[in-house]
Amino acid sequence: MTSVALSDRADPLAKARLHTLLRFGVGISASFVVGEAYGWTPSFLAAMFTAVLLANLPVSPPLKVGVLLMVVTGLSAGFAFLLASLLLGTPSILFGCVGIVVFAALYTMAKGKAALPMTLLLMCVSTVPVVAMAAPVYAGVLPTALTRGMVVAMLTVWLVHAIWPAILPPVPPPRPAAYASPAKMALLGSAIIMPLILVYLLFGLTDAMPVLITTVLLVATFEVEQGATMGMTRVLGNLLGGFMGLAAYMLLSIAPSLVVLGLVVFLVSVITGPRVFQGGTTGATALMTCNSALVVLGLAMLDPDSSAGLWGTRLLLFSLAWLFAVGMMVLFLPRRTPS
Repeated sequence: MTSVALSDRADPLAKARLHTLLRFGVGISASFVVGEAYGWTPSFLAAMFTAVLLANLPVSPPLKVGVLLMVVTGLSAGFAFLLASLLLGTPSILFGCVGIVVFAALYTMAKGKAALPMTLLLMCVSTVPVVAMAAPVYAGVLPTALTRGMVVAMLTVWLVHAIWPAILPPVPPPRPAAYASPAKMALLGSAIIMPLILVYLLFGLTDAMPVLITTVLLVATFEVEQGATMGMTRVLGNLLGGFMGLAAYMLLSIAPSLVVLGLVVFLVSVITGPRVFQGGTTGATALMTCNSALVVLGLAMLDPDSSAGLWGTRLLLFSLAWLFAVGMMVLFLPRRTPS
Protein backbone atom coordinates (compact mmCIF):
# COMPACT_ATOMS: atom_id res chain seq x y z
CA MET A 1 0.00 0.00 0.00
CA THR A 2 2.93 2.36 0.75
CA SER A 3 4.38 2.01 -2.76
CA VAL A 4 0.95 2.72 -4.22
CA ALA A 5 0.63 5.83 -2.07
CA LEU A 6 4.02 7.12 -3.23
CA SER A 7 3.21 6.68 -6.90
CA ASP A 8 -0.45 7.70 -6.95
CA ARG A 9 0.27 11.16 -8.38
CA ALA A 10 2.15 9.71 -11.32
CA ASP A 11 -0.22 6.84 -11.88
CA PRO A 12 -3.98 7.59 -11.73
CA LEU A 13 -4.72 3.86 -11.76
CA ALA A 14 -2.57 3.32 -8.66
CA LYS A 15 -4.36 6.21 -6.97
CA ALA A 16 -7.74 4.71 -7.85
CA ARG A 17 -6.66 1.34 -6.42
CA LEU A 18 -5.49 2.99 -3.21
CA HIS A 19 -8.69 5.00 -2.83
CA THR A 20 -10.82 1.92 -3.52
CA LEU A 21 -8.98 -0.11 -0.89
CA LEU A 22 -9.17 2.73 1.65
CA ARG A 23 -12.89 3.16 1.05
CA PHE A 24 -13.41 -0.54 1.61
CA GLY A 25 -11.18 -0.87 4.67
CA VAL A 26 -12.05 2.36 6.46
CA GLY A 27 -15.75 2.17 5.58
CA ILE A 28 -16.20 -1.34 6.96
CA SER A 29 -14.14 -0.75 10.09
CA ALA A 30 -15.82 2.59 10.84
CA SER A 31 -19.34 1.19 10.52
CA PHE A 32 -18.43 -1.80 12.71
CA VAL A 33 -16.95 0.47 15.37
CA VAL A 34 -20.03 2.72 15.32
CA GLY A 35 -22.30 -0.28 15.86
CA GLU A 36 -20.20 -1.54 18.75
CA ALA A 37 -19.79 1.90 20.31
CA TYR A 38 -23.56 2.38 20.49
CA GLY A 39 -24.16 -1.19 21.68
CA TRP A 40 -26.25 -2.20 18.70
CA THR A 41 -27.20 -5.87 18.45
CA PRO A 42 -25.88 -7.32 16.24
CA SER A 43 -23.10 -4.80 15.65
CA PHE A 44 -21.80 -6.35 12.42
CA LEU A 45 -24.85 -5.59 10.24
CA ALA A 46 -23.79 -2.08 9.23
CA ALA A 47 -20.30 -3.31 8.37
CA MET A 48 -21.68 -6.20 6.32
CA PHE A 49 -24.02 -3.92 4.39
CA THR A 50 -21.15 -1.47 3.81
CA ALA A 51 -19.04 -4.25 2.30
CA VAL A 52 -21.88 -5.34 0.02
CA LEU A 53 -22.61 -1.79 -1.15
CA LEU A 54 -18.98 -0.85 -1.81
CA ALA A 55 -18.40 -4.08 -3.72
CA ASN A 56 -21.54 -3.76 -5.87
CA LEU A 57 -21.70 0.00 -6.44
CA PRO A 58 -18.47 1.10 -8.19
CA VAL A 59 -19.27 4.82 -7.81
CA SER A 60 -20.92 6.90 -5.12
CA PRO A 61 -24.63 6.10 -5.43
CA PRO A 62 -26.96 9.00 -6.29
CA LEU A 63 -29.20 10.25 -3.52
CA LYS A 64 -32.31 8.60 -4.95
CA VAL A 65 -30.56 5.21 -5.19
CA GLY A 66 -29.35 5.42 -1.60
CA VAL A 67 -32.75 6.46 -0.31
CA LEU A 68 -34.38 3.68 -2.35
CA LEU A 69 -32.14 1.01 -0.83
CA MET A 70 -32.74 2.31 2.68
CA VAL A 71 -36.51 2.36 2.09
CA VAL A 72 -36.46 -1.14 0.57
CA THR A 73 -34.59 -2.50 3.57
CA GLY A 74 -36.93 -0.81 6.03
CA LEU A 75 -40.07 -1.95 4.22
CA SER A 76 -38.72 -5.50 3.82
CA ALA A 77 -37.79 -5.77 7.48
CA GLY A 78 -41.11 -4.26 8.56
CA PHE A 79 -43.06 -6.60 6.28
CA ALA A 80 -41.18 -9.62 7.61
CA PHE A 81 -41.82 -8.53 11.20
CA LEU A 82 -45.53 -7.94 10.52
CA LEU A 83 -45.82 -11.33 8.83
CA ALA A 84 -44.12 -13.08 11.74
CA SER A 85 -46.20 -11.22 14.33
CA LEU A 86 -49.52 -12.07 12.68
CA LEU A 87 -48.71 -15.72 12.03
CA LEU A 88 -46.52 -16.56 15.01
CA GLY A 89 -49.17 -18.94 16.36
CA THR A 90 -49.50 -20.80 13.05
CA PRO A 91 -45.98 -21.79 11.99
CA SER A 92 -47.14 -23.81 8.98
CA ILE A 93 -48.96 -20.84 7.46
CA LEU A 94 -46.00 -18.58 8.27
CA PHE A 95 -43.67 -21.02 6.53
CA GLY A 96 -45.92 -21.08 3.47
CA CYS A 97 -46.11 -17.29 3.25
CA VAL A 98 -42.33 -16.98 3.59
CA GLY A 99 -41.97 -19.55 0.80
CA ILE A 100 -44.20 -17.47 -1.51
CA VAL A 101 -42.17 -14.32 -0.85
CA VAL A 102 -38.88 -16.17 -1.36
CA PHE A 103 -40.15 -17.59 -4.66
CA ALA A 104 -41.31 -14.15 -5.86
CA ALA A 105 -37.96 -12.55 -5.01
CA LEU A 106 -35.94 -15.31 -6.70
CA TYR A 107 -38.23 -15.18 -9.75
CA THR A 108 -37.59 -11.44 -10.09
CA MET A 109 -33.84 -11.98 -9.78
CA ALA A 110 -33.90 -14.84 -12.31
CA LYS A 111 -35.45 -12.44 -14.83
CA GLY A 112 -32.45 -10.14 -14.33
CA LYS A 113 -34.32 -7.42 -12.44
CA ALA A 114 -33.70 -5.62 -9.12
CA ALA A 115 -31.00 -8.01 -7.91
CA LEU A 116 -29.80 -5.92 -4.95
CA PRO A 117 -33.28 -4.95 -3.62
CA MET A 118 -34.48 -8.54 -3.97
CA THR A 119 -31.40 -9.79 -2.12
CA LEU A 120 -32.22 -7.41 0.73
CA LEU A 121 -35.82 -8.68 0.75
CA LEU A 122 -34.60 -12.29 0.86
CA MET A 123 -32.29 -11.54 3.77
CA CYS A 124 -35.15 -9.99 5.76
CA VAL A 125 -37.88 -12.57 5.12
CA SER A 126 -35.53 -15.50 5.66
CA THR A 127 -34.23 -14.29 9.02
CA VAL A 128 -36.83 -12.19 10.85
CA PRO A 129 -39.57 -14.89 11.03
CA VAL A 130 -37.07 -17.54 12.14
CA VAL A 131 -35.63 -15.32 14.86
CA ALA A 132 -39.18 -14.42 15.93
CA MET A 133 -39.95 -18.12 16.40
CA ALA A 134 -36.64 -19.13 17.98
CA ALA A 135 -36.11 -16.07 20.18
CA PRO A 136 -39.29 -13.93 20.38
CA VAL A 137 -37.54 -11.35 22.57
CA TYR A 138 -35.47 -10.31 19.53
CA ALA A 139 -38.42 -10.26 17.10
CA GLY A 140 -38.82 -6.49 17.34
CA VAL A 141 -35.09 -5.78 17.55
CA LEU A 142 -33.95 -7.36 14.31
CA PRO A 143 -36.07 -5.28 11.86
CA THR A 144 -34.81 -2.09 13.50
CA ALA A 145 -31.25 -3.42 13.39
CA LEU A 146 -31.50 -4.28 9.68
CA THR A 147 -32.90 -0.88 8.75
CA ARG A 148 -30.42 0.99 10.93
CA GLY A 149 -27.56 -1.06 9.52
CA MET A 150 -28.47 -0.11 5.94
CA VAL A 151 -28.83 3.59 6.85
CA VAL A 152 -25.42 3.65 8.54
CA ALA A 153 -23.89 1.70 5.64
CA MET A 154 -25.24 4.09 3.02
CA LEU A 155 -24.08 7.16 4.95
CA THR A 156 -20.67 5.53 5.33
CA VAL A 157 -20.46 4.82 1.59
CA TRP A 158 -21.22 8.44 0.76
CA LEU A 159 -18.67 9.65 3.31
CA VAL A 160 -15.76 7.47 2.16
CA HIS A 161 -16.46 8.33 -1.48
CA ALA A 162 -16.27 12.01 -0.56
CA ILE A 163 -12.92 11.53 1.18
CA TRP A 164 -11.38 9.17 -1.41
CA PRO A 165 -13.16 9.95 -4.70
CA ALA A 166 -10.91 8.21 -7.23
CA ILE A 167 -12.57 5.17 -8.78
CA LEU A 168 -11.26 2.28 -10.81
CA PRO A 169 -12.00 2.21 -14.55
CA PRO A 170 -15.32 0.50 -15.21
CA VAL A 171 -15.08 -3.20 -15.93
CA PRO A 172 -16.88 -4.18 -19.16
CA PRO A 173 -20.18 -5.74 -18.12
CA PRO A 174 -20.65 -9.42 -18.87
CA ARG A 175 -22.75 -10.40 -21.82
CA PRO A 176 -26.41 -10.21 -20.76
CA ALA A 177 -27.78 -13.58 -19.80
CA ALA A 178 -31.12 -14.88 -18.61
CA TYR A 179 -32.28 -18.18 -17.24
CA ALA A 180 -34.14 -20.30 -19.75
CA SER A 181 -36.84 -20.85 -17.13
CA PRO A 182 -37.01 -18.15 -14.40
CA ALA A 183 -39.88 -20.02 -12.73
CA LYS A 184 -37.83 -23.22 -12.51
CA MET A 185 -34.87 -21.25 -11.20
CA ALA A 186 -37.05 -19.65 -8.53
CA LEU A 187 -38.56 -22.99 -7.51
CA LEU A 188 -35.18 -24.64 -7.13
CA GLY A 189 -33.76 -21.64 -5.33
CA SER A 190 -36.68 -21.83 -2.92
CA ALA A 191 -35.98 -25.56 -2.49
CA ILE A 192 -32.50 -24.59 -1.28
CA ILE A 193 -33.44 -21.80 1.13
CA MET A 194 -36.73 -23.10 2.52
CA PRO A 195 -35.43 -26.42 3.97
CA LEU A 196 -32.86 -24.46 5.97
CA ILE A 197 -35.57 -22.12 7.23
CA LEU A 198 -37.70 -25.16 8.14
CA VAL A 199 -34.87 -26.77 10.10
CA TYR A 200 -34.30 -23.61 12.12
CA LEU A 201 -38.03 -23.17 12.69
CA LEU A 202 -38.45 -26.75 13.90
CA PHE A 203 -35.46 -26.87 16.19
CA GLY A 204 -35.41 -23.23 17.30
CA LEU A 205 -31.71 -22.88 16.60
CA THR A 206 -30.42 -19.48 17.67
CA ASP A 207 -27.65 -19.30 15.07
CA ALA A 208 -30.22 -18.88 12.31
CA MET A 209 -29.45 -15.36 11.17
CA PRO A 210 -25.78 -15.66 10.11
CA VAL A 211 -26.33 -19.01 8.40
CA LEU A 212 -29.40 -17.82 6.50
CA ILE A 213 -27.84 -14.48 5.52
CA THR A 214 -24.69 -16.10 4.15
CA THR A 215 -26.74 -18.82 2.41
CA VAL A 216 -28.98 -16.23 0.76
CA LEU A 217 -25.90 -14.36 -0.46
CA LEU A 218 -24.48 -17.64 -1.71
CA VAL A 219 -27.63 -18.46 -3.68
CA ALA A 220 -27.97 -14.91 -5.01
CA THR A 221 -24.40 -14.73 -6.37
CA PHE A 222 -23.76 -18.32 -7.43
CA GLU A 223 -22.92 -18.90 -11.10
CA VAL A 224 -24.06 -22.43 -11.88
CA GLU A 225 -21.90 -22.53 -15.00
CA GLN A 226 -18.80 -22.61 -12.80
CA GLY A 227 -19.85 -26.02 -11.50
CA ALA A 228 -18.94 -27.92 -8.36
CA THR A 229 -15.37 -26.63 -8.22
CA MET A 230 -16.50 -23.04 -7.83
CA GLY A 231 -19.16 -24.19 -5.38
CA MET A 232 -16.53 -25.77 -3.16
CA THR A 233 -14.44 -22.60 -3.51
CA ARG A 234 -17.37 -20.61 -2.14
CA VAL A 235 -17.76 -22.99 0.79
CA LEU A 236 -14.05 -22.87 1.55
CA GLY A 237 -14.12 -19.08 1.23
CA ASN A 238 -16.90 -18.91 3.81
CA LEU A 239 -15.02 -21.29 6.09
CA LEU A 240 -11.82 -19.28 5.71
CA GLY A 241 -13.78 -16.17 6.62
CA GLY A 242 -15.03 -17.92 9.75
CA PHE A 243 -11.50 -18.72 10.86
CA MET A 244 -10.42 -15.15 10.04
CA GLY A 245 -13.23 -13.89 12.26
CA LEU A 246 -12.12 -16.11 15.13
CA ALA A 247 -8.50 -15.01 14.69
CA ALA A 248 -9.65 -11.39 14.68
CA TYR A 249 -11.53 -11.96 17.92
CA MET A 250 -8.46 -13.53 19.53
CA LEU A 251 -6.42 -10.46 18.57
CA LEU A 252 -9.13 -8.19 19.94
CA SER A 253 -9.27 -10.11 23.23
CA ILE A 254 -5.60 -9.26 23.88
CA ALA A 255 -6.42 -5.55 24.19
CA PRO A 256 -10.17 -5.05 23.88
CA SER A 257 -11.02 -1.51 22.80
CA LEU A 258 -12.79 0.27 19.96
CA VAL A 259 -9.46 1.34 18.50
CA VAL A 260 -8.18 -2.22 18.36
CA LEU A 261 -11.52 -3.38 16.94
CA GLY A 262 -11.22 -0.82 14.16
CA LEU A 263 -7.66 -1.88 13.37
CA VAL A 264 -8.55 -5.59 13.35
CA VAL A 265 -11.56 -5.09 11.07
CA PHE A 266 -9.47 -2.84 8.81
CA LEU A 267 -6.88 -5.62 8.55
CA VAL A 268 -9.54 -8.17 7.56
CA SER A 269 -10.90 -5.72 4.97
CA VAL A 270 -7.59 -4.90 3.31
CA ILE A 271 -6.68 -8.59 3.13
CA THR A 272 -9.86 -9.45 1.24
CA GLY A 273 -10.39 -6.11 -0.51
CA PRO A 274 -7.99 -6.46 -3.47
CA ARG A 275 -9.67 -9.69 -4.56
CA VAL A 276 -13.16 -8.29 -3.99
CA PHE A 277 -12.54 -5.66 -6.65
CA GLN A 278 -11.21 -8.12 -9.20
CA GLY A 279 -14.86 -8.77 -9.97
CA GLY A 280 -16.39 -11.97 -11.30
CA THR A 281 -16.43 -15.15 -9.29
CA THR A 282 -13.19 -14.25 -7.51
CA GLY A 283 -14.67 -10.99 -6.27
CA ALA A 284 -17.91 -12.64 -5.13
CA THR A 285 -16.01 -15.33 -3.22
CA ALA A 286 -13.73 -12.76 -1.56
CA LEU A 287 -16.75 -10.68 -0.54
CA MET A 288 -18.35 -13.72 1.07
CA THR A 289 -15.08 -14.44 2.90
CA CYS A 290 -15.03 -10.89 4.24
CA ASN A 291 -18.68 -11.00 5.31
CA SER A 292 -18.23 -14.38 7.02
CA ALA A 293 -15.31 -12.95 9.00
CA LEU A 294 -17.42 -9.95 10.06
CA VAL A 295 -20.36 -12.17 11.08
CA VAL A 296 -18.23 -14.57 13.14
CA LEU A 297 -16.33 -11.71 14.79
CA GLY A 298 -19.60 -10.02 15.70
CA LEU A 299 -21.09 -13.24 17.11
CA ALA A 300 -17.96 -13.94 19.13
CA MET A 301 -18.16 -10.46 20.65
CA LEU A 302 -21.82 -11.09 21.56
CA ASP A 303 -20.92 -14.36 23.31
CA PRO A 304 -17.39 -13.95 24.68
CA ASP A 305 -17.71 -16.99 26.97
CA SER A 306 -18.11 -19.43 24.06
CA SER A 307 -15.58 -22.23 24.05
CA ALA A 308 -13.43 -23.30 21.12
CA GLY A 309 -15.47 -26.49 20.87
CA LEU A 310 -18.72 -24.54 20.57
CA TRP A 311 -17.27 -22.41 17.79
CA GLY A 312 -16.01 -25.52 16.03
CA THR A 313 -19.56 -26.89 16.13
CA ARG A 314 -20.96 -23.61 14.81
CA LEU A 315 -18.53 -23.52 11.89
CA LEU A 316 -19.38 -27.15 11.13
CA LEU A 317 -23.10 -26.32 11.02
CA PHE A 318 -22.39 -23.30 8.84
CA SER A 319 -20.34 -25.43 6.45
CA LEU A 320 -23.02 -28.13 6.24
CA ALA A 321 -25.61 -25.52 5.30
CA TRP A 322 -23.34 -24.08 2.61
CA LEU A 323 -22.48 -27.54 1.27
CA PHE A 324 -26.18 -28.37 1.04
CA ALA A 325 -26.86 -25.13 -0.84
CA VAL A 326 -23.97 -25.60 -3.26
CA GLY A 327 -24.80 -29.26 -3.88
CA MET A 328 -28.41 -28.44 -4.68
CA MET A 329 -27.40 -25.61 -7.02
CA VAL A 330 -24.84 -27.65 -8.91
CA LEU A 331 -27.17 -30.62 -9.31
CA PHE A 332 -30.47 -28.96 -10.11
CA LEU A 333 -30.23 -25.31 -11.12
CA PRO A 334 -30.82 -24.74 -14.85
CA ARG A 335 -28.04 -23.35 -16.98
CA ARG A 336 -28.23 -19.81 -18.23
CA THR A 337 -28.40 -19.02 -21.89
CA PRO A 338 -27.13 -15.80 -23.53
CA SER A 339 -29.95 -13.38 -24.32
